[in-house]
Amino acid sequence: MPTRRQFLARSGAAGAALVLAPDALAAPRLLRGGKFSSGVLSGDPTPGGITLWTRVDDVGGTGGVRLEVARDRGFRNVVARRTLTAREAGDHTVKARISGLKPHERYYYRFETRGEDSPVGRFQTALPKDSRETVRFAFFSCQEYSFGYFNAHAALAREDVDFVVNLGDYIYSDVALAPPLAVRDPKFALSRGFSAITRDEYRDRYKTYRTDASLRKMHARFPMISTWDDHEVQNDYAGGDPAGGAVSGDPYSAQRRNTGYDVFFEQMPTFPVRRGGRRLYHSARFGRHVDLFVLDERQYRAAQPFGNARGPGGPEVALGRAMLGRQQLAFARGGIRRSKATWKVIANQVVMMPIKLDDQSFDAWDAWQGYPVEREALLKTIDGVEDVVFVTGDYHAFIAGDVRTAAGKTVATEFVGGSVSSSTEPEVNAIIRLPGWGTPDAPAMPAAELARRKAANPWYSELDYLHHGYVVCEASKASFKATFRKLRTVRRRSTALASSKTYTVKRGRAGL
Repeated sequence: MPTRRQFLARSGAAGAALVLAPDALAAPRLLRGGKFSSGVLSGDPTPGGITLWTRVDDVGGTGGVRLEVARDRGFRNVVARRTLTAREAGDHTVKARISGLKPHERYYYRFETRGEDSPVGRFQTALPKDSRETVRFAFFSCQEYSFGYFNAHAALAREDVDFVVNLGDYIYSDVALAPPLAVRDPKFALSRGFSAITRDEYRDRYKTYRTDASLRKMHARFPMISTWDDHEVQNDYAGGDPAGGAVSGDPYSAQRRNTGYDVFFEQMPTFPVRRGGRRLYHSARFGRHVDLFVLDERQYRAAQPFGNARGPGGPEVALGRAMLGRQQLAFARGGIRRSKATWKVIANQVVMMPIKLDDQSFDAWDAWQGYPVEREALLKTIDGVEDVVFVTGDYHAFIAGDVRTAAGKTVATEFVGGSVSSSTEPEVNAIIRLPGWGTPDAPAMPAAELARRKAANPWYSELDYLHHGYVVCEASKASFKATFRKLRTVRRRSTALASSKTYTVKRGRAGL
């Protein structure tokens, strides 16, 4: 491996790749010292490109951070090199888009200041559009820092996948338990209330979460495609409603929402779809077998019906509330209709299948069941398209099942992944000491309650509220496989699995 002196002596571009950075005008002097406490992150892989990110701690002012990308871990075959500008106003983060790379190739990258090296990260570029190779990826959601360890990421880092999909709630701006309920105390500094409000308070969440070595390891191994859900801003907010919808906790404001969005783009390895904007929804192609449609189900949605309270529903639910909004709905319907990929995979924040508590009552009007007009519009489009799969987060349960129209026709399959560490319903009920729900360290689901919910949701093939984890997917010409990786615990550091079950969707068949 080259020495520090050899590395610092190099300058300018290398190889055929191009580094595109928003502030890449004049190359400043490298910052002196500092630490790369947040690790290194890559994101949004394409056949020829990647986005790379890091943050430098314990430095002041403005200065340079050198980025280097190579074909080998020893950095003998360097393909791109650039000095990026880190500013105090930008929290000393640096981010760049690399283009001109070779399809489905592994690369390595690192950052450096004068006196400090970052960890070495790796990424794989996407398959070329004509590739018939199997696409392998994982998806996760809902990682709250205080209640549990990020054991899912420690296990995920050992998987053989090309990329990971983050379905939202990467941070929780408004949740932080204290010991003994918490397994670790983040000690967030807050100006008022219990939620992040200011830019620095949102930043503090990302920094604290990335003190977790398992999360940093996962990021160093795989590029990530991201969307957000509610907790990047505030619990259960509706970004298209001036009042914020059924928000809970500290007061909602459009300024607070926009601050959360801006910090997301600052702290994550992704750029807005349009420069200077906040559009997140987009699509990504992976060979011939996967078109991935990444949705944004927060920014444009109207307020939830019934204030999001559980209940039997009523006429209010039939109102034409926006979930995606007119432009995004047209994007999704048009893209799915035009797609030539074997599998049309929808990266979906909230559950598409109905979620019923019993024969009469519904849970989670914050989910798609609270927005039936747009739901039906999307499903009518899917009804004319084969091989659509929803991969979903948010609900803190493992669910596999059939997506049905209002008329009861199965048109797609949905896989809902358990949370990385955010408390499940049995864990919440155990925390408040409801009889029969166990303890936070050993939660239980009353058998009669589980049986009632399974009977009320016959479209489910699996319903598991007890476990945390993630899902590994394989998309090939013949089938789409989803493997549920369920951890035994998140209350202590362990990657032991409670179970691992694979569902297979055959091509040409809707549902399980």
